[in-house]
Amino acid sequence: MKKYIAGIDIGKEKLDLCFIQEEKTLGEEETVNTTAAVGQALKTFLKEVGAETPDILVCAEYTGQYIWSLCCVCKDLGLDLWLENPAQIKHSSGVQRGKNDRSDARRIAAYGFRFQDKVRLYNLPQENIMSLQQLTGERDMYVSDKSKYQAAY
Repeated sequence: MKKYIAGIDIGKEKLDLCFIQEEKTLGEEETVNTTAAVGQALKTFLKEVGAETPDILVCAEYTGQYIWSLCCVCKDLGLDLWLENPAQIKHSSGVQRGKNDRSDARRIAAYGFRFQDKVRLYNLPQENIMSLQQLTGERDMYVSDKSKYQAAY
């Protein structure tokens, strides 16, 4: 069981972080969604509480391409990263009033603490696999564009 949980709500331009120990909130922070900013925020937290990397679990919702900076930072720092389906987190918290990024980060952290026994750690795919995925996506875009232009003439 991990000592600290970092719940992270990921957006296109910013991340909201909530750090908890047991069920006590240790701190909340908002940062830009860049590798440097996310790394600095996590390093600052580790330094403030005097935690080691094996003591912390980073829990976040899977939001597609916006998780990239968080994944890279967690890999570089050696942090355990758990990416969960957003619907799973939403349904596990029951009926909630109010919705904003800060409260979402708290809910994600609480979810991570409550369901640590069901954790499935995320591992970045190998670079050649990621490159192939990107190229395949680009090819699909070109194929759909080609069919649009052919249909027009």
